[in-house]
Amino acid sequence: MCGIAGIFNQQDGRASLDVAEQMGLVMTHRGPDNFGTARRDDIAMSHNRLSLLDLSDAANQPFRNDRYLLSYNGEIYNFKSLRKKLEETRGVEFKTTSDTEVLFHSLIEFGIDDTLAEINGMFAFAFYDAHEKRVFLARDRMGIKPLYYFQTAGSLYWASEVKALARSLGLTPDPIRTLHAATNTAEKSVVHTLFKGVFSVNPGCYVTLGTSGPLRTTTYYDVVDEFDQDQYRELNGLSSGQVVSEFDGLFSDSVERMLVSDAPIGAFVSGGIDSSMISAVAAGFNADIKLFTANIIGRYSEFGDVETLSRHLHKEVFDYRFEPEMMLRDWANVTYYYDCPIVIHVNAIPFSNVAQLARDTGVKAVLTGEGADELFLGYPPLLTRRYVAMATAPVRAIKSIYSVSPKLKEFLFPESDGKPISLVGKLVQGFELQEMEERAESALSFLGNKERREQMMTLTMIREHLVTLLHRNDRMGMMASIEARFPFLDEKLVKFAINLPARFKIARTFRFHNYKHPFLTDKWIVRKTAEKYLPDALVNKRKNGFPMYGHKFIRIGDGFFANGWIADSLGLDAGAQERLIRTQDPYFVAKLASVEIFGRLFSLGQTVEQVSGHVLEHASVVGVD
Repeated sequence: MCGIAGIFNQQDGRASLDVAEQMGLVMTHRGPDNFGTARRDDIAMSHNRLSLLDLSDAANQPFRNDRYLLSYNGEIYNFKSLRKKLEETRGVEFKTTSDTEVLFHSLIEFGIDDTLAEINGMFAFAFYDAHEKRVFLARDRMGIKPLYYFQTAGSLYWASEVKALARSLGLTPDPIRTLHAATNTAEKSVVHTLFKGVFSVNPGCYVTLGTSGPLRTTTYYDVVDEFDQDQYRELNGLSSGQVVSEFDGLFSDSVERMLVSDAPIGAFVSGGIDSSMISAVAAGFNADIKLFTANIIGRYSEFGDVETLSRHLHKEVFDYRFEPEMMLRDWANVTYYYDCPIVIHVNAIPFSNVAQLARDTGVKAVLTGEGADELFLGYPPLLTRRYVAMATAPVRAIKSIYSVSPKLKEFLFPESDGKPISLVGKLVQGFELQEMEERAESALSFLGNKERREQMMTLTMIREHLVTLLHRNDRMGMMASIEARFPFLDEKLVKFAINLPARFKIARTFRFHNYKHPFLTDKWIVRKTAEKYLPDALVNKRKNGFPMYGHKFIRIGDGFFANGWIADSLGLDAGAQERLIRTQDPYFVAKLASVEIFGRLFSLGQTVEQVSGHVLEHASVVGVD
């Protein structure tokens, strides 16, 4: 919805409004409808507004009175019931119809802990109490809305995007973390960034800083705590029809809540089941909803499935035709807005184009299908694990024979997790995922080994892969001043999914559903529910994952790394650069190119135009239709 930024001086001293303004101006794309600032002696805030609720100037931010300041980004879907509670129990008189004012008064009347326990939505905010001289930075339960901070000896800085801090404070990327981004670590972390000293407020947490003492982090929500033995057993005792009915009700309620807007709203569709079902349900509540898609021209096009959805819903779909060469055209520009190298989700590039298409039609918010695959196990590798025991039986038999000589067994069958590259990846991420999995193992101890492993898969995907998707959708949507909303990530739906037995997610079938996991149906409960809303061709479509012409189709030419960030960081001479390009896997070299682009932009200070010209001169797309 917006972009927030600010400074708090822990010791006596006037906060710089100029720096707060500068950080905000870096993020104009996050909120072009209004730019506001506010300052008290020791604090300064800025706010970029994308107006979706109460489009009047009265709802502009920062919100304030004589004692409190609030700068807020997001949507609170249950704000109307909270507003009624504040009116009836506290006598609050509201001057706007915005959720911002509801959040403001809730924090004043009920405090931060009770407010965070009650609000339902996606949000990040900074709240300041002038009497207590204390600032709070809070983030929503799933980490949908971003919030970063940087602390010096006497000041705390925060912003919705890392680039706002980096550009305004003169920060440069940490070379170790940045180089390792080529192995997929940068987009996965919920804590660390590529800039030394810049951290993310954890999902489900808030940080507090007053005039004395250290920065304190408080966890008000932990997804691991959603495991509930009673709910698991209750769901396990239901029939398939009963479970589908409960899911359908939760999902429909979520879609309806996320359609709240005083500005035009749309939906991104890919031709897959998740976005198609969202669009079908949403159209039942809002006949004016607009549909948008990225039409990847060539072998990866799924536009035929989008047209099937269009005919089924009797709605036009606006499409952006994405040609393979556009990868090179937009690589540098999208990297700038992405805040890190584009390694995992190269499809962020066409995503950015379809977001701009939506904006050009007047839409400000869109519903998207992210979260379904993580919650209900829609990725093929998660299903093929059931075949691992059978497929690896010969290898296990051979290993058992070599067990009589442990040293020979280790030499022939080294464990991959023991490789230095694996360890470095865990170090870069601070063992975040491993720590979470240990806590989850304890919470699921009431289950048998097989059931525990499969229940764990949902949580692991939430805390690893979903993080990357939320990063992509926020940056690429906000790049075009578009807010993304996620019906599958409603709090009640998340709790339901975490406690839903795996047999309702992965189901056996007599159909050869997918060559990657024959006779197993992924996301069974989603597909079964979708039968009510979609034609069979979309209900049973297999997972493709927004395919496009990515790194494996890119060829990096001589001179790409010359006078660049990687060569400078590693001391690579011209001969080493040439051997890198000539002898190494082109796919990995292209991933390194993503890191190089980021380094040129954020460390060497080159402009997007300069880097784009360099890419077009020294890279090419091959193997396209």
